[in-house]
Amino acid sequence: MAKIQKIEFEHFSWTSIENPDEQAMDELVAKYRFHPLDIADCLSPSYRSKIDVYPKYGFIVFLFPVYISDGREVAPAEIDVFIGKNYLITVHRGDIKVFTDFFNLFRMSHDLRNKYSDKSPEKLMYEIVHKLLLYCFPMIDHLNEDCDRIEKAIFSGKERAMVQEILVIRRNITDFRKIMQVHKNVIKKAITYFKQSPYFVMKKTDAYFESLVDYSKEIWDTLDNLKERIEALQQTNESQISFQLSDIMRVLTTISVITFPVTLIAAIFGMNTIHAMPFIDSQYGFWYILGIMISVAIAMMIVFKKKGLM
Repeated sequence: MAKIQKIEFEHFSWTSIENPDEQAMDELVAKYRFHPLDIADCLSPSYRSKIDVYPKYGFIVFLFPVYISDGREVAPAEIDVFIGKNYLITVHRGDIKVFTDFFNLFRMSHDLRNKYSDKSPEKLMYEIVHKLLLYCFPMIDHLNEDCDRIEKAIFSGKERAMVQEILVIRRNITDFRKIMQVHKNVIKKAITYFKQSPYFVMKKTDAYFESLVDYSKEIWDTLDNLKERIEALQQTNESQISFQLSDIMRVLTTISVITFPVTLIAAIFGMNTIHAMPFIDSQYGFWYILGIMISVAIAMMIVFKKKGLM
């Protein structure tokens, strides 16, 4: 069931709809005449951030990353925003704690609401997006720490244990990049819309929204570096494992080559051509043959050692 809460400011209101259902969205359509496609986007998961501009309101879909500790994965959390002259409506599923805490802080603090007496919906939306972008940086720091830990493990002889770990971190970085890919463009379009629309107080000289573009660019650049780093670590780890396997194969090959002539000698003297075999009638024939085998094996070992194969 949808949970609808509303905060009244001096010049506008902020309505939060958590876990939206058809009934709650129908009420929005009846009151604000929102486009049916926007309502459909709110009721079903979106796979990218976007902005749609209409004469009297703007509709923005924001995807932000959340970390799911049970599966150790980064998943997208969606916040849909309807913004007009005297209202801000956010639709979400309660999976971003920092956003829920931010709303509850305004709901419970009368003093904090009074500080927004001269504010407008777009300025409050700026505060929300600013808070959510800052929330991304600790997650990025955690990914950097994971890369540091993997790098130390690779060069301390734990290459095989890091194969699965590298795949997990690489998946999380890829998912993080997919979530944040279009944020910068969406924010730029929103800035243009707010400055051109007569329904908002944002002026062409206002630059506070530009910091959001800088944050989104910084996040994207950092994720780019993380992507290159985890790929380099994966290649290094695979090279280490490949080198170890090559070393094992070299040792096994050397042993095979050394034992081959010994095995051949044993096979020859195991034939049933009794009268043709040397040493067959000798009292010490077995020891002669064993001595030949050992001598051949030692000679092969000396040759391999001189060639640096042992």
